[in-house]
Amino acid sequence: MSESVYFLVHANTAPRRLVAVLACSGTGLRKGANSFYLRGGDLRLQAVWLADGRCDAAPPDSPAFEYRSFNAAQRAASRHFCAWLCARHPALGSALDAGAGLPPRIAPTIVATREGDSLAFHHFVQQGELGSLFVRYRDEAMPDAPLAWRHFDSLLASHAPVLAALRPALGDECWYTKWRPDLEMERKFTFQGIPDTWRLLMAFHDAIADGALSDFVPEIDREIQVWDYEQHIFEVLGANAESGYVAYIPQADGRMTVKRKWFIENSEVRRESLWGNLALGMGDIEAHVRTLTPEATRRLPSYRRKRFDAQFESLATGNIFGIYMDVCRTLDDAHAFSQCEVEYCRTRSFGELRGLQPDFDAISGFVGASLTRWGQAHQQDLYSKLDFVREIADAGQAEAEPERRVA
Repeated sequence: MSESVYFLVHANTAPRRLVAVLACSGTGLRKGANSFYLRGGDLRLQAVWLADGRCDAAPPDSPAFEYRSFNAAQRAASRHFCAWLCARHPALGSALDAGAGLPPRIAPTIVATREGDSLAFHHFVQQGELGSLFVRYRDEAMPDAPLAWRHFDSLLASHAPVLAALRPALGDECWYTKWRPDLEMERKFTFQGIPDTWRLLMAFHDAIADGALSDFVPEIDREIQVWDYEQHIFEVLGANAESGYVAYIPQADGRMTVKRKWFIENSEVRRESLWGNLALGMGDIEAHVRTLTPEATRRLPSYRRKRFDAQFESLATGNIFGIYMDVCRTLDDAHAFSQCEVEYCRTRSFGELRGLQPDFDAISGFVGASLTRWGQAHQQDLYSKLDFVREIADAGQAEAEPERRVA
């Protein structure tokens, strides 16, 4: 079903007034109650509304609507569309001037979509090669008269206080919030053997990008990540509130990241803290761990963690989750295991945090069902990295005890 989208074009120079409304249509649009993920080719221009009240219907041979510039094809298409628009409506040429002798360009700011009897307004927050994200900030009742330029002009003027209040959230990274930053929330799927984790991650990424998981899209700029690092781990003993582990992760710059988790038994929600860029060397960690807890600790075998990550954002809520493919091997390569983790990362929304547990269950359920459908042997469990190295240490200790008795 075709849907109406209104792309609001502002001047590129002060006072950055509204200069055009591009009335577009699209089918199969990726949008939810929280945000709108606009991909290249999603919209087709239907008409251009101007400040003088004119409504100019787009001719059948009008060029494809494009404003992105991440690759040569996008830049060429964006320039071509804007040049065509300015040639057809010369007054827009000066308003969209990019300066420095560059050709006019359209800068994304606000789009409005028709949602039943309402207009939903979304503010641009981020752009990637695959698409752009606009986060919903206000709903307005549809006017009684047919939509026209004057409605958008007056509604935007009334939005000024709302947009001013949102401005601090529009800076890079400032739009993110997180439920309980002191806790991690993750669900684990432990594999039988060591599968091709890169292939599995690509399969998840491609499926979700293609719409297999309703309301979720790849998080822009965090679609695919590769991590490869060592962890030197101490179990915190005592079976009390101090229990858990402390892990030391050497950084590429010679400094140290320290991660601590508190738990007596494995669970999906655990307390966690992370401290980065500490001036510690490997020779300092035995002493440093004693500053973190009064309880006894036990050093366990160190291991290398190779991880492939992809992160996905809910258009319904703004909640973001990672699908992490882990392979952990002891430094001597004698022991290894692999698992997939689904973890809550953060939330990007101009509204209240909501739907966290249903979203967590939905994406975790999708991961488990997909692994089963693909024939990938696994089990959903609570098996942790601490279990992995603790079992190795306990087995080594058990083997050493008969030798001591014989001696």
